[in-house]
Amino acid sequence: MLCLAAALSGCASVESTPKVSVLPNDSAIQIASTRDHGPETLLGAIDSPPDIPSGTTISFKRIEPLHNKEPRYFIPASGRLKIVSVENPKKYNLTKNLDAWKTLLDADIPHSEMHGRLEKQLSEIPWMNAGRCFHAKLQKHTFPWGKAILFLTSYVQGKTGGPVNNDMLVLVVQGLTFDGKYAVNGRFEIRHPRLPTNLWDERKRGRAVFDIDHETEQAERWLNTQPDNSFSPTIETCISLLSALRIEPTSK
Repeated sequence: MLCLAAALSGCASVESTPKVSVLPNDSAIQIASTRDHGPETLLGAIDSPPDIPSGTTISFKRIEPLHNKEPRYFIPASGRLKIVSVENPKKYNLTKNLDAWKTLLDADIPHSEMHGRLEKQLSEIPWMNAGRCFHAKLQKHTFPWGKAILFLTSYVQGKTGGPVNNDMLVLVVQGLTFDGKYAVNGRFEIRHPRLPTNLWDERKRGRAVFDIDHETEQAERWLNTQPDNSFSPTIETCISLLSALRIEPTSK
């Protein structure tokens, strides 16, 4: 039975879990698992209130194994696509960020201004406990389920050392469904043949080497000059997967 407060507020405090599916597509990216969940806490702190809304998480099989030797020092692509409810943004302190993403997605904002807002570390939904090094290949797309922004980045927590590398390169998608009920956030593995394999790859010849702590602007400029089809999987492959995504609201 719904409580009286929820009834009087028009059920504003109730979150819905989306009905999510992926149609057959040409991406060849394979789904490992799909999980529906209620409100969660990102860091798993026992006494902390939930900071991730209810939703659905799709996990994908890794295409290439990670080569890292010290997992404490790097943050790889999660290989997950999260679709979470934003029907009750105040509960998760999302109102300001949600409005910012709506503006970026809906308004005809120049590319330079969109890049500038992301450079200020506009938090993704759901949030990520790390900072983004750069925002390369920044682009906006419309999908059957809504609008989204895509870009390449690497996540860090403080000084990392080593080069920008394939184990840490991430293709990020951040979007909102047309009905405004759900945020869509994905972090896909992606590689470029000229980047070092990992933080400990000391090869220089034929490699594009950029210090991950001090040369991120140079790395971004270089990544922007690379053809979309030079990455693996290609950016178009990931777009194909996202185009096959279907998100429908469920009854509360």
